[in-house]
Amino acid sequence: MIENNSDENYLLLRELLNETLLRDIIIFIILYLFILTQSWVNLFLLLFPTITFAYSVFFRIINTNKWRTMSNSTQIIYNPIGLEKKHANRLFFAAILQLILLFWIGAESYYHPQLIQYYDVFFNVIFNFLYTFGFYWILTDVWKYSKIVIRLKNNKLSTQAQNNTLLKSDLDKVISHLKLKSFKIVSIVNLSTFIFLNILNISFTLFIDSTFSRLSYYLPGTGIEGSLPLNISIISFLIVIIAPLIASFLLIFIYKDLNNINHANLEELMKELPEEDRKNMIENLTKINKKFNRDLARE
Repeated sequence: MIENNSDENYLLLRELLNETLLRDIIIFIILYLFILTQSWVNLFLLLFPTITFAYSVFFRIINTNKWRTMSNSTQIIYNPIGLEKKHANRLFFAAILQLILLFWIGAESYYHPQLIQYYDVFFNVIFNFLYTFGFYWILTDVWKYSKIVIRLKNNKLSTQAQNNTLLKSDLDKVISHLKLKSFKIVSIVNLSTFIFLNILNISFTLFIDSTFSRLSYYLPGTGIEGSLPLNISIISFLIVIIAPLIASFLLIFIYKDLNNINHANLEELMKELPEEDRKNMIENLTKINKKFNRDLARE
């Protein structure tokens, strides 16, 4: 059994890394370097996959280090922002697709420079869609997994509780979950933001010939055979900020909602536990989130 290392205030870099995280970083860096070797001068578009990947790494680190807060006697399933592994996988997938699209448009500017001017609408719609979809995707089913659950073992329950336990699922005690009202708010804001940003982007892209709605973006092969630069929508400057910002606000909102523990459920659960395990459970909850130090003081 791995020893709990949660007493340490800080984790060393080697403790944060694992095989999956290193794999993601290596793949991302290799594709990123492929793009840089094309001699890009303007790196603005590279911000999109970089931000997406940064969020993916954030969730990957959280997921791979959750075991440090697990108790040996009572397993605490703590998902205040959903399944971090799913978030990391989805954002990594979106980041890789963005890098592939950038590599393709960079290569096209060399091999078919005369065609770049016909890619304006296609590139703007697809690229911004991939970016916004990544942040929209991680919140589509967050309500399924956002919960705090205490999973008990039969030998840790009182005799009366064991007699009342018929199924393994009965051992899963949900002490906090995303409330229906909060779920509706998250769903509406998430979907509305995704649709609004993409409709806005498409609207500006359709009028890309207007000087007001576009920015000339020089690709690696711009100028070859008299080729023109790629026109990108000025809405891209808003999308690169708004999409992750709204997702962050919603995740914080979910986190705060989940950490308001239902004390009635918690008190009922504690009555089923021996004294020693009751103390261990409170100790582990307070290690997971310092806010519980105050909320559980009455217990």
